[in-house]
Amino acid sequence: MISTVLVPVDFSIETEDLLGCIGELKNAGLEKVIFLHVVDIHKSQGLTPMFERNAEKRIEDYTGFASELELETEPLVIVGDVKRTISEIADRKDVDAIIMGATTEGFIKGKFLGRTTEYIARSSKKMLLIEKYDALKEGKEVYEKACRATFSRVLMPLDFSKESMKAVEQLQELKEVIKEALFLHVIDDIKDMDLLDEQREEAKEKLRKVKKRLAGIKSKHLVVEGIPSDEIVKLASIEDITLIVLTARGKGDLMDILLGSTAENVLRKTAKPVMIIPASKEFDGEEWDEGEEYA
Repeated sequence: MISTVLVPVDFSIETEDLLGCIGELKNAGLEKVIFLHVVDIHKSQGLTPMFERNAEKRIEDYTGFASELELETEPLVIVGDVKRTISEIADRKDVDAIIMGATTEGFIKGKFLGRTTEYIARSSKKMLLIEKYDALKEGKEVYEKACRATFSRVLMPLDFSKESMKAVEQLQELKEVIKEALFLHVIDDIKDMDLLDEQREEAKEKLRKVKKRLAGIKSKHLVVEGIPSDEIVKLASIEDITLIVLTARGKGDLMDILLGSTAENVLRKTAKPVMIIPASKEFDGEEWDEGEEYA
């Protein structure tokens, strides 16, 4: 359950639009929002006290919005290294998720998410919701509104690893806001073309079993062949997906890398909002194993 979220704010138009996400999550059990502004210790130099005072005044607008939604709020203004402070506060406050933003233009140019969001995506063990903004042309600093029914049509790629099944478990907890889910399995390890039909049917059967376990969520499933990240991005566009849910690690990724290669490639390529669910060593997949039928 997402009951407490951390929203790092820099008072840009992107972070103002992130407030829309808060309203959506309230229907999924959100109770508290922590707004964090980090005064960059590397850039503020002798002006730190002035930046702190200004931030404390401006952050009140954010807390006021959340309070109107009858949510508990906590404003924080801290001097420090921006990337590390966000990660440390998320751990210290034991939040359930971090909400951040990124422009789609940055993805198209291969800039990933900006250094701060990239660091959080790679290092944090918290759930991360990355909203996207469509930058309008002609150099205008105007962005299309974020959080437009983010949870309406959710795409969840599954490789049937224990980590991906943990993501399914999380999806069940968001059933109050999710209207429809599309489960996707990409076959990328075709060893014998004569056995491809058998692989497809095996994957479809596993997806059907997952679908049965998700009572209360309208869903469908699909099996395709190709490069997982490419197929995920392509399908998200074709199906007008509003959110892609990924696990930080999937089958085949090294255990010491928090952000798996498929997740990272999807983040680089897609213009859709992405939710990253971190892998957990504590999660053993027992609820879903049922005699290894999903593995």
